[in-house]
Amino acid sequence: MKIQNIREVKEKLSRIVRDLPEEGSVIITKNGRPCAVLMPVTEDTDLEVVALSQNRRFWKLFDASRARGETEGWTSLEEL
Repeated sequence: MKIQNIREVKEKLSRIVRDLPEEGSVIITKNGRPCAVLMPVTEDTDLEVVALSQNRRFWKLFDASRARGETEGWTSLEEL
């Protein structure tokens, strides 16, 4: 994974995007702090997983559901 500041990314965006499949993701920084990530998208990329992995509301719901399952019990596949 490469790290580049936003100024470099603006100047070289086409090349950076072209090289993503070979070089991997790029962390973009602004004033020395990470602010974004460019990642390659291939036929194997599940964009829904990428979106959900960054969704705090989803993870809060996931954690609450898991905790509820641990305390109240899980529903078996046969019951479904």
